[in-house]
Amino acid sequence: MDTKEDMRKCGQCHKMVAEANFALHETHCRRFLCLCPECDETVPREQLEQHREEQHSLVKCPKCNKKVESCDLMDHQSDHCAERLQTCVFCKLELPWKELSQHQLVCGSRTELCGDCGRYVTLRDQAVHELSCPATSAPPQTNSKAPSDATKTSVRCESCMTSVPAEDVENHKLRCPPSDFDDLDLRTFSAQRTPVVRRDLAASLLGGLPEGGDDINTCPHCHLALPIPTLLWHQVKLLQLMSRSMVLLPW
Repeated sequence: MDTKEDMRKCGQCHKMVAEANFALHETHCRRFLCLCPECDETVPREQLEQHREEQHSLVKCPKCNKKVESCDLMDHQSDHCAERLQTCVFCKLELPWKELSQHQLVCGSRTELCGDCGRYVTLRDQAVHELSCPATSAPPQTNSKAPSDATKTSVRCESCMTSVPAEDVENHKLRCPPSDFDDLDLRTFSAQRTPVVRRDLAASLLGGLPEGGDDINTCPHCHLALPIPTLLWHQVKLLQLMSRSMVLLPW
């Protein structure tokens, strides 16, 4: 069973009153209460004039001298007064509200150096710049490339005197003609270190070769088949190699 009482709104004080008590309440309101014509607030009838003087009399704002009602003075001073102090968003200086707009227009035009990208950015644009700064928004670069040829270590081949990357030395030795004589037993040669011996070696290496531009002949020592002009160079290098090696052979 619904036990909620019926309610009625009092035309005098605008309050909701139970239907059972409405007649007594309305009589009391009309006799002792009234509505302020300025703010529609219910006040005791004998205090209406005092209420109007305290709340609705015009007073001057001590900052801007504008006349406002007494009840609105605090709101005016905090939210609407042109002389109220406001803080600049850029320099945090407190200024009268009426001067703040022009001040921030000038203050926001000042520039500061971005410590990340080295650019000068206006104070008003710093928030946007922080999101788009190339030094902070660009992904970190990973150096996945192999070292360039300029940074590779080079060594000089003792046979052909050319510079070769260190990691290619072994492959170069296989292609370099003097390296084909590593299996040659130099101990079979005389260890005498006289010009006569060197001349004999040169004669044995170079003698008897036919002349010819494109003819191919075989080295008698390593059995490598080469064009004759290349074979001559090949055997001269072999002579140099053996001459250096003889110094290291035991007597």
